[in-house]
Amino acid sequence: MRRTQFSRGFTLIELLVGAAVGSIVLLGISMTFIAQAQQYQSHASRRAIQANARQALAFMERQVRLAGYGVHPDRAVLAYDSYDVVSDSAVPGYPDAVVLHARDPLFRRSVQAASSTQLTLPATAPLSAPMRRGQILLLLCPLATDYAFVTVGSYLPAGTTVIPVDQSAPTGAPNSPSRGPGRLFREHASLDRPCFDSATVVKIDRSSFYVAMFDDDGDPATDGRTPYLMLHQGLDLPSASSLEGDGVIDASDAVPVAQGIEQLQVAYILNSNTPTAQPLIRGVNESPMLAATHYGEQWEAIDPINLPALWFFDPEVSAADARRMADHPANIRQVRLTVVARSTESDQQFAGDNLLTSAQGAPLPDGTIPWRQLENLGTPGTPDFAPVGGGFYRVILREALSPKNLQMNAQFPPVTFVNPGSPGGG
Repeated sequence: MRRTQFSRGFTLIELLVGAAVGSIVLLGISMTFIAQAQQYQSHASRRAIQANARQALAFMERQVRLAGYGVHPDRAVLAYDSYDVVSDSAVPGYPDAVVLHARDPLFRRSVQAASSTQLTLPATAPLSAPMRRGQILLLLCPLATDYAFVTVGSYLPAGTTVIPVDQSAPTGAPNSPSRGPGRLFREHASLDRPCFDSATVVKIDRSSFYVAMFDDDGDPATDGRTPYLMLHQGLDLPSASSLEGDGVIDASDAVPVAQGIEQLQVAYILNSNTPTAQPLIRGVNESPMLAATHYGEQWEAIDPINLPALWFFDPEVSAADARRMADHPANIRQVRLTVVARSTESDQQFAGDNLLTSAQGAPLPDGTIPWRQLENLGTPGTPDFAPVGGGFYRVILREALSPKNLQMNAQFPPVTFVNPGSPGGG
């Protein structure tokens, strides 16, 4: 009789060996997947921060190119070295800020009467759109022989013909990129001159860019921990309780325009009166002629020749004259902007990019350093804006922009043609 053969199963050792081999295979697949996911996340983060940096430069580029249109060069570009918005002051190691001014080509009105306290428009040409507190206005006498900058003192609805002028004394005006217009735009005391009763009034747009921490998710645990490039227009924007604003122009009136911007550094490329010399490249805290600060509106007061600013455009002053290289805003030929963008989330497996260690170029014969990774940034004053460590991916972008309007001669009368009987734009 034949013996029945039974199928033999796996032994315990075989099962253990099979499980071990399977685990090793699954572990390899998992590690490969995790590595690919981390690599994808790294590339995605770097693409995102490059997009943020380009977005920041794009916002500023348009305003730099417009700066000085219809505005005297001493008011066109105002830079603030190492600006801390929390204390509203210069703090070493903080990002720079830059404030740009240009005329709005779509707004023009004739003035029926002017005084140091108010402007009166013709009843046939009221405001066609609201005007906010802090709006800068430029009054031009006939043929622009005289002019004055003033600031609107309160919110004005459409249809208004009487514009109150801010009465703040120029000496007490803020010199700040996150507050209202400063002393250069508070010349209301000069409006009692007769020519302003037949003047033309135009708008001056202000664009102030600086870096600040901003709460972008509403989470109290991460409140204000993401750096943003902020835009402040010097206006009292609507508040939660009032369309007219809260009556105060401060940092709460700024709006975020680019996420993850950790550093902004500004430098000027100035004229050189020597054909063979390199152009002067100066961080905004440096002076080629005077040991003085360039902080905002203080630069406008610097005039080593003690002459009116119009001498920069005097045809009798030759192009080779030493004054053409003076430390004055009219000599700016390029504004160089450098931005550092970082990832919004830190990677605990990554130490973080370090942008403070890059070598700078060799000095030129005149001492100018043509390439500095972060311009005139010293040791960062706070970890929030230190472009090093923290597990963040970072990218640095730089662009040199030419504000061509700075080469125009001061203010000029509007030349925009309108239909007969039209009150003007805006």
